[in-house]
Formats: sequence, structure tokens, C-alpha cells
Amino acid sequence: MHSAFKNAGTSKGLEVWRIENFEPVPVPKKTYGKFYTGDSYIVLNTKQTKNGIFSWDVHFWLGLETSQDEAGSAAILSVQLDDRHNGAPVQHREVQDHESSLFLSYFPGGVRYAEGGVKSGFNEVETNAAGEKRLFHVKGSKNVRVRQVALGIASMNKGDCFILDAGNAIYVYVGPRSKRVEKIKAISAASQIRDQDHAGRANVYILDEFASAGDQQEFFDVLGEGSPDEVADESESDDTYEENLTTAITLYRVSDAGGSLEIIPVGERPLKQSMLDSDQDCFILDTGSSGIFVWVGKGATSQERAQSMIKAQEFISSKGYPVHTQVHRVIENGERTDFKQYFASWKDKGVVHSHLIKAAMDDDSSEAGEEKEFDPEILHMFKKNGGRALGFMPDNGQGEAEIWRVENFELVPADPQAYGMFFGGDSYVIKYEYRNKRGGHGFIIYFWQGKESSTDEKASAALHAVRLDNELNGKAVQVRVTQGNEPRHFLKIFKGKLINFTGGHASGFRNIHDHDSYDVDGTRLFRIRGTCSEDIRAEQLPETASSLASDDVFILETPSATYIWHGVGASNLEKEMAANIVKIVSPDAVPEIINEGSEPDAFWDALGGKADYDHELDPAGAPFLNPRLFHCRILFNKRLRVEEVPHFEQDDLNVDDVMVLDGGDEIYVWIGNGATDEERAKSIDMAKQYIRTDPSERNEDTVPIVILKQGDEPRSFKRLFPSWDDSHWESQSSYETIRQKIMDLNEPRL
Repeated sequence: MHSAFKNAGTSKGLEVWRIENFEPVPVPKKTYGKFYTGDSYIVLNTKQTKNGIFSWDVHFWLGLETSQDEAGSAAILSVQLDDRHNGAPVQHREVQDHESSLFLSYFPGGVRYAEGGVKSGFNEVETNAAGEKRLFHVKGSKNVRVRQVALGIASMNKGDCFILDAGNAIYVYVGPRSKRVEKIKAISAASQIRDQDHAGRANVYILDEFASAGDQQEFFDVLGEGSPDEVADESESDDTYEENLTTAITLYRVSDAGGSLEIIPVGERPLKQSMLDSDQDCFILDTGSSGIFVWVGKGATSQERAQSMIKAQEFISSKGYPVHTQVHRVIENGERTDFKQYFASWKDKGVVHSHLIKAAMDDDSSEAGEEKEFDPEILHMFKKNGGRALGFMPDNGQGEAEIWRVENFELVPADPQAYGMFFGGDSYVIKYEYRNKRGGHGFIIYFWQGKESSTDEKASAALHAVRLDNELNGKAVQVRVTQGNEPRHFLKIFKGKLINFTGGHASGFRNIHDHDSYDVDGTRLFRIRGTCSEDIRAEQLPETASSLASDDVFILETPSATYIWHGVGASNLEKEMAANIVKIVSPDAVPEIINEGSEPDAFWDALGGKADYDHELDPAGAPFLNPRLFHCRILFNKRLRVEEVPHFEQDDLNVDDVMVLDGGDEIYVWIGNGATDEERAKSIDMAKQYIRTDPSERNEDTVPIVILKQGDEPRSFKRLFPSWDDSHWESQSSYETIRQKIMDLNEPRL
């Protein structure tokens, strides 16, 4: 191991080395974020949990003008860092202009590309010298890149910020259409140029709406041409930042046992975890435009681990992919959400998702950060039976609900005796009021959309939810719910009396045996799910054998008998739940309990005869996905731009925009106070578009969507952040304050 890595990764934080003559040389912390285009670098980020457990990310960064030898040295030396921590780090290959969001997140002031490098004998900018004027384009609000562009007004636009470095004077042009956070980041980047390139001895001037016409024109005079009116409108370059839908996601087994690299396709979506084999050398997950992942099994030797990134490079070449294609290496049992999301089924080994189960079992009474062990069977039960959005538990369901059904695009009050009965051909709006932990009143407006409800009815339910929220002065949390995907909190409101029927309100209903779903032959089939008496529910399914599943319990009602069918994989709790809810579904019947494999002929006759059905026991199910924060913007061309915020904190919530927090099982849409009316109106569409860009198997029509506003966040949202301060927004410096502080540092002009 190289001596420069002796203490690397022993404490949390960032460490950077530049490759000089094939050796790693530590980079001074004051220049972190500045990269020479002719060089290669190694960046190590060390994280530490509250329990003292370390984890590492190793990046080797390649400038566009770096030599192949330097790039090779960076890759090889990265392996030494990997070996130092017994192969635990996640490795990433980064290329200039195409860095991952994770890499960019390490540098709050942004990354800046400087021309030259070790081999070209670069010269630092002479302190306080006028030097050659340089124009920089500042792009991004969280993940910032500072690129040098051609000196001229043609490089500029009104939607972004630009920095003109003229030696003793540094000008920040603030585009009139740029937002608050973008302005602050541009000022930060200008300060970094002042400190790194001019030893702090240069004045920073900010040209924004507060600057005089004369000051504005001074910028263009120094630039050498143009005027404020000649700057072009917003650039179309935003298209390059968009997430593209991946058309082909393929898993390959990679082997060189035969003496040459063999790339063998294993499968395409939907992928299963079982396709990965520990005994094989390694696998490559090709996600197309999002880069590739190298998966290394526990059975791989140290040499095989060391060679995995080299194989990835060979894979890129063999596929004819661009040289900047991102590469991430993960090891078995150390997979993260960005890898697991590509698999339709996944079981974590030794990972306890206590933040979800605590919220579900303790009704939000536990404190964030507490740890509790849960049996794998309990995890399976909650994932299958506990409802969706397990972590969204504002209270334990003891509040008051008021329910309306959409009829002719208007809300019609539902009969309180029928609360809990929902018809798949309808849409409903539910206003729920509860007492929060501060002693005040909290409101949730659910709008429930049936599978067979019309598009117009679904839209009407959403519009009425907004109207009710406005009547509450915007203090409610809105939640989009689709049939069969109800959040656990929604289930608990109905205290074990939730039944999803087929049919709709067109024919009306008067009692349990006189409504739309009661078909002519008097036969109905219900699947029963739940974890306790308060979240049990029944869902009517087509009365055919193919609707059955060995892992569940079903109620079959016929004109002559009612059966409770126990699948071989059903738990005792599920059987108890079915015995309770049959009294609601079929109140006059004396049910006959039958076990899978011992069905009478009359049972199969009622289902139209025997047929194949799902016999899988204890299915892995969709992977648990850890929370991820995304900055989502709808561009001028109506396309969606999605940018992830790695290792997010509360401060990363952009008050000028709409943010999407992917809770794994639910999607939170957070609306900042500075968001435009258009962004507010399109918040649900933005969430749906995000789901469409997401590579997981989730469907935009099934994931619960929770809409909330800045300052009125529920605890279920707050607990997904490492820390939360309710007074955070009031303590933040305004753009005007930050601007004035920078201007106050300027030396008086002579």
C-alpha cells in the first residue's frame, strides 16, 4: 500500500489526491473542488454512522486531457484504497463533465475545471495580476459545475449565472430568470475563485436586479461586448441534464476463465436477485444512459476484485459506449438503493428496515434513530400485508373522517354506515382530522381512485382535494391513493372494515347484499390481508381460480355456501383476520374452512373449474428502497429534469422549487414557498413523471403520492432526514444578506 494512504479513511470526511508521476499526492483542502483537465485524481469520502460504523466511496476522476498512463495509475491506486478497507468501499469511475451526483455533492461550492495539468506544466494564476480574462458558466443549484466558456456574450443566457474573472475584479452576472439558490451558489463559486486563484485579494461585484444600470454595463464593458438587453433567453442546454428513460436494462455475467473476456447475457427486466451468483467472477448491470454497475460476489478473490473495474472498462469498449460512461462497483451484501432499484425482487441479508417497521408497529410513537430487531417473517408480513407507505403514520387512525364520493364531478357525502366500502368504479375524497403531538389539529386529505374509475372522476377527486386544502388555508397534507395500494395509515382509519368492491355507484346500493358488485350468480371472491384487527381489509377479485395465491387467505361466497380458503403459506394471523372480516363480507353465512389441497368440488365449480394460480411462498417482493431526494423541474419544453441530491439534509430542500423525496414505498412531493403557481399545480404530474423516469418496477398509477408544503411537514417526512430543525427556515440567511456580506469584503476602489 502506498504511504500516502497510510491513514486514509480512518476518520469521516473527504480526502483528495492528484496523480503526479504515477504517485498519489495529497491535494490541499483549500483547493478541493478545483480539477485540472490534464490530470487524474482519487477522491475518498468516508462516512460514519451514529454507531461508529464506517463506509467508504472511492472515486477516480479522469480529466478530458489526462494521459492513459495517469488514468491507469488512478484506477490501480484506487484498488489499494479498496484493499486497505478489505474490499468494502464502493468504487466509482468519474469523467470530467459527466460526474455522478454523488461525486458533485462533495463540493458545496461546485467543481471547477482548470486548464492544464502536471504534464503540461500549468501555471497558477498570479496573485492580484490582471491576467487573462476568463468567463465561467455556473450550472446547477445543488450539484454545481463551473465551466470555463468562450469569452463573449454568445456564451451567456438569462436563465443561468456567469462569473467574469478579470484579475483584481470578479463579476457575478445573475441571470434575471435564475432562482435564489442558483444565485447563492454562483456567489459561492466566485468567492472560491477569489480565494483559490487570487489568494483572497480580489473584489467580487454582483450584477443583479439591485445593481445600477451603470454597474450592469460595466460587466459588458469588461467582457468586451454587449449589453444586458443582448443576453439570450434561457438556454436549451438543460436538455443535457434530463434523465432519459432506459429502454434496455440487462444483466451480464463476466468471465475471463477461457483466457479472453466473455460477456454472457443473463437476463433483462424484470430482473431477480437470484440471477446473481456469488461463485461467479462478477456481473455487470448495464442500465444504458445511467451507466453500468459491476457486482462482485463474496466468493471473488482479491485479484478478481482488483480486476473488476478493468473488466468494466473492457465492457464499455466492447459495447462501443462513450468513454465517459459512469461505472460503479458494488460488493455482495453491500448493495445500495441505486443498484437494487433495477431488480423486481430483492431480499436484504442482515439488513433491518426498522425505520419503516417502527412507524407501522408503534404508530409513530418511537423516536427517529432508535434501533430494534425484527424477525424476517415480520418483515415479510408487513411488506405483504401491512399496506403501502409503512412509514407514513401521522397518528394511529383515531381521528375523525368525512367521506365524499365523486358523482357527476361533484362531491356527494357517503353514508356513514358505508364508511370503509369503496367501489372500484368510483373515486372518493376523505378529509381526516386528528390531534398532532403539539396539541393542535392536523389534516390529511386522501383522494382515493378506483381501478375502474374514469379519468375525469379521478381528476375531479384531485381537484376537490386541492379545494378542500385551500379551505384549510393550505395546512392539509394531500395523499393520492389508488385501489389496492392504500397506505397503512389509511387502513387503520377504518378499524378493520375496509372492503374494496368491484363495480361503481351507477346502480346504487342500499346494504351489504344489494350493491353493484353483487353479480347475477351470487358468487364473490375476496382476498384478505392485514397484520392486526385495525388494518385488515378485503379486496374483491374476479371469481376464478387464477385469482388465488398460496401465500394468502381468501373468502369465497356462493349462493349455497361461504368458504374461507387457507393457502399453505398463510400465517395464523391472516387466518384469524379472515374469520373476523367474513362477518362483514357475508354476515348471514356460517363459513366452512378449507385448506389448500383439500378443496371440495363445489369450491372449484364456483370458480369455474381448477386453473393455475400463484404457488410461490414467501416471495421476495420488491426491494426495500432507502429514501432518496430529487430536485425536479419542468423545463420550458415541458420535459422533466431530475437531479438527485446524495446524502441529503434538510438544507437541501430548495425553497424555490418542488422537491421529490422517494420514500421507497411512497413518494413525497414537497412544495417550497418560492415555487411558482405552475409548479404547484403540476406537483402530482411531476411526481408521476419522476416515477416514469425511475428504473424500479413501480407504476405511476399505484404508488401513494403525498403532497405537503414547506413548514407543514408531517413527522413521517421529517424522520427520513438525518436531522430536522423546525426553525430551520427562519434561521436561513436571505440572498440579500449573503450578497451584502460579499460586497462588504471588497476593498474600496481607488
